[in-house]
Amino acid sequence: MIDRLLQTPAFSGLGREVVAAIIDSGVIRTLRQGEPLFRPRDPYRQQVFVLCDGHMEMTRANGETADLWPGVFLGLSNYVDNHPYSSTAVAATDCTLLVLSGRTLATLEARYPALADVVNHILAERVRSRMAARHSPTGALSLPARSAMKAPMSTCSCHVSLREALRLMQERKVGSLGVMTESGELLGLFTYQSLAEALVTKGASPDDSIMNAACQTPYTIAPDAPLWKVEDTLERHGVKYLVVCEDNHPLGVISQSDVVRTLLAQQPAVLYRADDAPDAGTLRHLYENITQVAREAYETNRRASSAVRIISDAHLAIQRRCVELTLNKMIAEGNGPAPRRYAVLVMGSGGRREMLLNPDQDNGIILDDRDGPLSREEEQWFLLFAERLNPILEEAGYILCPGDIMARNPMFRQSLSGWKRQVSHMARYPNEKAARWSNIVFDFNTLYGDDDLTCLLREHVLTELGKRTALLEFMVEADAEGRPPLGWFNRLITNGDAEQKGKIDIKRNGLRIIADAARVYALSAGIANCNTGDRLRALVRQGVLNAELVDAVIIAHEELLDLLLDHQIRQKLAGRTPDKLINPDELPRPARDVLRVAMRAVKRFQDRLQGQFGRSAF
Repeated sequence: MIDRLLQTPAFSGLGREVVAAIIDSGVIRTLRQGEPLFRPRDPYRQQVFVLCDGHMEMTRANGETADLWPGVFLGLSNYVDNHPYSSTAVAATDCTLLVLSGRTLATLEARYPALADVVNHILAERVRSRMAARHSPTGALSLPARSAMKAPMSTCSCHVSLREALRLMQERKVGSLGVMTESGELLGLFTYQSLAEALVTKGASPDDSIMNAACQTPYTIAPDAPLWKVEDTLERHGVKYLVVCEDNHPLGVISQSDVVRTLLAQQPAVLYRADDAPDAGTLRHLYENITQVAREAYETNRRASSAVRIISDAHLAIQRRCVELTLNKMIAEGNGPAPRRYAVLVMGSGGRREMLLNPDQDNGIILDDRDGPLSREEEQWFLLFAERLNPILEEAGYILCPGDIMARNPMFRQSLSGWKRQVSHMARYPNEKAARWSNIVFDFNTLYGDDDLTCLLREHVLTELGKRTALLEFMVEADAEGRPPLGWFNRLITNGDAEQKGKIDIKRNGLRIIADAARVYALSAGIANCNTGDRLRALVRQGVLNAELVDAVIIAHEELLDLLLDHQIRQKLAGRTPDKLINPDELPRPARDVLRVAMRAVKRFQDRLQGQFGRSAF
């Protein structure tokens, strides 16, 4: 049985020891052909099943059917939410199952992180499918693949050599070739990656046939498939190209960059109108229109993170114009232009490009002192600039930061060397206050001005934290103040105080935990990205985190963003102030189940972070 399970996708990466431990912890059960394992509304039995031998059929609540083969887990969703079964699972042949109690599986997950990653991956795929069914975008992502593909597809005969295929790609300046039969049917795909694998891994010769050495099985898509499905297929299979095919005849090729190019053509008008706004009052009107920008972005993008980036770009366009209006005001008052190079920073959610509908101000200024210290007159100019910038941003709609993390505060308006000294001091002598400061300020990007200064400061931050991890440990402790709202058996726990009774703070108890953990891992690994999703994907590329865990966390992040963005848009359209509190009892059952699965992934990610960076781990 061990060998049989090790040959299945779910168990292949676990290793013999782990699979043996799983088998030893369970009980074998046999199902005869036609015998049901469970039916809709059957109570959850506190058990999870692994199909070890035979063939089963599952019929889901929406009528979809699926064939189940050895290595598949059954009852995982019920293990997570403790709800009755909603599907029918029947033995299509005589079957052998391994039965694990819920408590046993939880113990095995804690003992073997690789098993927990497998469970996370399976649950993430289920969340992904539920999200796809719930949200089919309109707008640019509903356009057909043929509207964005490169056509015609560059092709070659299946008889050409690797050398000739490489020459064709270089000559035509393409990254892939369709490998064709004499009758014009698609046999496979040749890419630089397949060429490298053929030469390095398989020991092929440049004169070997492309068909024998480096022809990949292509992933195809229909020409009328919407672009959101293109995105989903690219991501699901981890490939760079899809071949747009009709009756196995290639019409073109499409990649993620082709989808992005189509989306960029659909940018909201506020990005352009902000550039020409004559005053803060006009910008305030654009700010108040952010709700419509958010609504359109949410409806036309399959991923909430894509919609949030569009919303963030709208906010950042307004804020950049606020800086320009402040500079114009300085000149009009007779103070002249800036006496030194500088960079206005946006921090926190703005630095991550994860702003929602009503962000406050988190900003600062780096002053260039590489040619010597600033004079008193130069310092006075930037003081006046900051004292005018923050009120103009407030007039445009961005409330003052309650923690005073703003350019008018001297702590956040410093020379480059001053910023570096402050970061170095916190890295050498960390404390709780420095950790809270870092969890906001270290997500910084250039809003306006000289991006070189921002890059120099970021290099210094990464260098200091690469040498000293104590500040990261304090940051992890600050992160631990928020916990995923899960109790026994992964039941959702809501707040009990009067203001938040019966609700969950999606940001504090979910999104912020993911963002904080991604920040710590990224800073430790020397990764410069600030966006949470970009950080997580970079951590996989560097081998810091495994792909299964990150996939589950990214899906959880998407689901939580989706819930929160939809919630805030509804609040604004109803004339209420947006908050971050979700009442799970008001969600449809599928959304509530997905929320529970998402929070499970958040908890797993936080536990792993604290195990690696918590001060008790050293």
